[in-house]
Amino acid sequence: MGLFSRNTPQPTEQQILAALSKVQEPELGGDLVSRRMIKAVKIDGGVVSFTIELTTPACPLKDQIQSEAVAAVREVPGVTDVGVEFTANVRQHAGIPPMQAINGVTNVVAVAAGKGGVGKSTVAANLAVALAQEGASVGLLDADVFGPSLPLMFGVRGQPEAYQDASGNAMMVPLQAHGIKLISVGFLVDESQPVIWRGPMVSQLLRQFLYNVAWAPLDYLIIDMPPGTGDIALTLAQALPLTGSLIVTTPQAVATADVVKMMEMFKK
Repeated sequence: MGLFSRNTPQPTEQQILAALSKVQEPELGGDLVSRRMIKAVKIDGGVVSFTIELTTPACPLKDQIQSEAVAAVREVPGVTDVGVEFTANVRQHAGIPPMQAINGVTNVVAVAAGKGGVGKSTVAANLAVALAQEGASVGLLDADVFGPSLPLMFGVRGQPEAYQDASGNAMMVPLQAHGIKLISVGFLVDESQPVIWRGPMVSQLLRQFLYNVAWAPLDYLIIDMPPGTGDIALTLAQALPLTGSLIVTTPQAVATADVVKMMEMFKK
């Protein structure tokens, strides 16, 4: 850290903001100041610190934003050192009608596949862990009722606790591992027994997993969808307040052909 001379004028907040207004948000466009991403500017002699508020803690260009912001502020006369902290304000997707929203969940992302065995659940689990490691609050719902793999992948056993909320609704407390809230039919039935349920029973269970689980607060709820475009997958795709969907495939033609069908299902 350099020494701040009494003869050197202390930089002002206006100068700092003017410098940061030249730094562009590389993914969304616009500068950091006009996008209201700069918070809590502090000046102590020549030492300047501020917070950059991202739209997601998993921003892939965080390092670029930080280096460009620091370089811009160092150009201000009198600045001897720059400190940057990050925070995130994860925003709800504008297309989600409030009546469909899951209480306390900001964004819902479906991970789907047209065919089983292509790595869908692995992608869903890794996506959830990666978001959690970046600082987001994440939940993972295993909607593949007839082939639940979440308990095995996360090494979690046990049953969710139940309670009644203030409105008298029966609620479940999700299990947790690696900082992620987890729910799966695999926590409710013996792992050695097959799930022999008809469609309406499965649809009712999945609705309970969505709306009768204490998810809040979550930045992201990842849904590991059942494979294919059958009744259960279709019902989920129609009912879920989706922010977006991720379709998983392998290179084989027999798999990619089914992916096209899955994409069309989400579009419709």
